[in-house]
Amino acid sequence: GVVRPKGMGLAAALADGYVVKAATLAELGQKLGLPADRLQRTVERFNGHVASGVDPDFGRGSTIYQRALGDAAHGPNPSLGSLAQAPFYGLKLYPGDIGAATGWATDDHACVLDAQGSAIGGLYAVGNDMHSVMGGTYPGPGITIGPGLVFAHLAVRHALARARGAQVQETALAA
Repeated sequence: GVVRPKGMGLAAALADGYVVKAATLAELGQKLGLPADRLQRTVERFNGHVASGVDPDFGRGSTIYQRALGDAAHGPNPSLGSLAQAPFYGLKLYPGDIGAATGWATDDHACVLDAQGSAIGGLYAVGNDMHSVMGGTYPGPGITIGPGLVFAHLAVRHALARARGAQVQETALAA
């Protein structure tokens, strides 16, 4: 998430509700809308993995790279720490893919369209800010790069033509 290790950004994340804080696991479960008994069992299971140093669920700390990002003074796995001391923190996660695929609707010049489907003069969107040319799906990493470059090029040409006071036509920009 947006909260970094060692508490950087934690106060702001707590203030806006992105992260919740609780004195007990049961309270944390309640605040997150989770069954308290299931959360307790999950934490107990996880703490067992911490003691063994092996995370069979997600493989945390299984590579040198992951271990380098952990706490070198902690063992047996620097990437795993016991969840035993209050306060407890949590946040709600919602399933999604890696990027936005349903951004602003645009025309073929990357001009953002209003609710009536008309271009908003001088407002452009490309990449993740533009509705995906893949029809609202995100088939894989990097899929917004190509369309982002192409539509950025089209947007710049369109904006330059507008700035020059030229009649902007589709055929004039297609060259």
